Amino acid sequence: MADYLPEGVIVNILQRLSVKNLICCTCVSKSWYSLITSPEFISSHLNFTSATEKDASLLLLRRCLADSECYSLYTDEKFCTWNDTLKFPFTSINSYFTIIGNCNGLLCLSDDRVLYLHTIILWNPCIRKSIVLPKPNLIYNSFGTFVQSFGFGFDPISSDYKLVRITYVDDAQEPLPQVEIYRLSTGMWQDISYLALDCVIYNRSRPAYINGSTHWIANSIQRGDLIVSFDMCREVFRKMTIPASLVNLESFSSKDVVAYKGSLALVSWNLSGNDPGFCVWVMKEYGVAESWAKHFVMTYQNAGGGIMRPLWVRKNGGILVARQDGRVVSYDVVGDGVEDLRIRGSSSEEFVRSVHVDGYMESLVLLGRGPMFDDAHVRNILPLLNFGDGCGSSVNSYGCCYLRSLGNGFKHSHGSYAAHGAM
Repeated sequence: MADYLPEGVIVNILQRLSVKNLICCTCVSKSWYSLITSPEFISSHLNFTSATEKDASLLLLRRCLADSECYSLYTDEKFCTWNDTLKFPFTSINSYFTIIGNCNGLLCLSDDRVLYLHTIILWNPCIRKSIVLPKPNLIYNSFGTFVQSFGFGFDPISSDYKLVRITYVDDAQEPLPQVEIYRLSTGMWQDISYLALDCVIYNRSRPAYINGSTHWIANSIQRGDLIVSFDMCREVFRKMTIPASLVNLESFSSKDVVAYKGSLALVSWNLSGNDPGFCVWVMKEYGVAESWAKHFVMTYQNAGGGIMRPLWVRKNGGILVARQDGRVVSYDVVGDGVEDLRIRGSSSEEFVRSVHVDGYMESLVLLGRGPMFDDAHVRNILPLLNFGDGCGSSVNSYGCCYLRSLGNGFKHSHGSYAAHGAM
């Protein structure tokens, strides 16, 4: 029947199918394979999915169990409803990968929690395609210890995926950071340090991609805490103020930005003090400081006590939280209801920190790439550490260095850019 249908009709039908079904459809014929793997169809399917599934959001959950990273998809509306388990093909040389962010079904991962090997991966788990990025310009071998922040997003003007990296060198005489940008279209890093970012993004500050820009919590000597954004289209930095009551409020010691119903939201929390707890603010009108509105407040005493870490703001207004006892629970917007999501893990601090939740949308991005981008192939070219007696451990050619011991300078030195308690 397909032989008698115009291509436009076939495209209209196919773009309504799920990613899993489309992968099966590539086996129908050579013409269907060429159509589905074409950049035009991948873009068309992505746009259709984005327009029709705004109210049926998926959430990506990552947690670490038994020395392995587990990735699963859940529905936001009924988080207890399991949707799919994603096979994670990579092994971190650290305890687990840092999830920089995700955009249009593409996850950006960095293996940088302790050791410097500059392994950055773009991964589409739904189609099992991935890319290992080249090493950035600033690496340990050339500059010594440093801390770094990343932001990942999409440029709709050029239809390009971009990764920006802001690096602060510990012993640098110049206080301004080095800024680099990677564009998937070119496969290269470019130095854009001339943008002269004059504030410090907190180490491990969680980035949030919203409205075409990546956002972080940063600090300025003159202005205190603020939000820094990087426009993926114009490739410029901008600054936003946070709610005035939070600028110099020491009781809320940690802050992070997340997306909430397409808006920028700020989660602030403290683990100690007279009234430990967390609150959520939402920017009703993007870029307008006066539009910040307090959305949710929860004290740890009202939540049943114990140390908690906010993870995500759900579309129904509830807050997903990782508790110290290893449970992931959801608190409703009124603050008097708790939903146990039946997700269990260890009570260790390392496990609680490894839990990550983010919005997700399935896509075909990277499908048109050849077999060199299959997960199995990419896994085989990643750095491998073989720690025997702790000495002379080797790293393959991509790793770019040889570790003499686990206690050497290849570990992060946080220096003056201390961690901010980010999610």
